[in-house]
Formats: sequence, C-alpha cells, structure tokens
Amino acid sequence: MHSLLDTRQQWTLAAGAILLEANALEFATGYDIERLDGKREGIIEMFGRAWSIRDEQSFHQQMESFREGSGHHDKFDQHRALLSVMTHQEQENYILGLEEETLRTQLRVIQLYDSRLNAASISAWDWGRAISITRMAMQVGYVDEKTAWTFMYEMAQRIQKAYSSWTEFGLAYLIGRQYWHEELETESALEHFSLVEHLFERADSPWNVLPWEEATVGLPVEPEREE
Repeated sequence: MHSLLDTRQQWTLAAGAILLEANALEFATGYDIERLDGKREGIIEMFGRAWSIRDEQSFHQQMESFREGSGHHDKFDQHRALLSVMTHQEQENYILGLEEETLRTQLRVIQLYDSRLNAASISAWDWGRAISITRMAMQVGYVDEKTAWTFMYEMAQRIQKAYSSWTEFGLAYLIGRQYWHEELETESALEHFSLVEHLFERADSPWNVLPWEEATVGLPVEPEREE
C-alpha cells in the first residue's frame, strides 16, 4: 500500500476494493489511477455513462444520495419485508403472478439469499461502491481530498458497524450486485464471485492484510474542536 496512506485510509479503501480492482486499480499503489495510462479518461467516461456524473456538482448530488441512504438496499429491504410475512407457497404464488420478469428475478434473489444476510442486508453493495467512486472522483477532480475522505470514512464506519468480517461484507456485496444485475443464472453468480475471489485468496489482498477490527475506523470523522 502507498506509504502516504495511513491504516485508516487503507482500511477504508479496502472496503471499496471490489469495484476499484474491477477497474484494474491496485491496492499496492493506493488504487492510484495515474499508474495506468489512459485510466483517467476511462474513469471520466464511466462516470458519465454509468452514474450521470460529469462534474463536481453532479458528483456531490450522488454523494449525498449515498449519505442519505438511497440505493438498491432500500428496494431490496422493502421486497424482503414483503416476502417475510408470507409462507413459502404464498411467496411462490405472488412471484408467479407478477408480470414484470425483472421483479420476479429480484424476488428470487431475495428468496435464495435471505437467510445469508443480516439486518443490514445488501447495504454493503451501496456503501462499498460509494467508497469506490469517491476515491476515483477525488483523483479526477470532482471532489476535494478533505471532503472525499470525510465521506469515505463515514461509509467505512457504517460498513464496519453493520458487518462482522470481510467475508460477511463481501457476501452481502455480491448478493447486492446480483440483485442489481437482475440475473439468477449460475454462470452469472460465478461471474459475480470472480470479482472477489482474489480478495479472499490472495495473500497480499487488503482483506487478508488488514484486520476487520481495525480500531481507527471508528475514530471521529471530523477532528474534535478545542473548547
């Protein structure tokens, strides 16, 4: 990891590692986009295409959306609560009666993985991506460093409080991705898992280098002011 990043920063970026590494960025360089030729332009294009982020203002709007809790977990939790009051047969009847195929698939994802999720459900998917895009946005000039790190620390604290390990966090993230992808085929599930497999197995992975119980993550986001 880059020597200028402290342990808290390293842990925070590790919580965004899935998307950062999916973009070919490396933990050893602090996920620095400048280490890859043409990566800055690619990230800017991706922001506009996938997130409608094209400048500082639109990024801040997205950042506040994450901060306020907007994301896929809202819809997931609503569907999860609905299914929870039904018997399995009632769930089947309800799902089969839906006309919208994508919604049927999303409900099947909840059926399949509900028992593997804690109360935070797929918030890992939203919060982890929030850290990832903020790290990249900081490097392309859409947000200043202080604002970016303050926000990423907030997301990291939510993640550490909501989950008990990198494994639990990673699983919730993958379930969230599959819910978003609206795909339940085995091949698709394996594709999702391939994004995190190396983070679980590689010795120099941030998930194997940094302990989940890193105390600095819980420090105040803003320094306390002297009275």
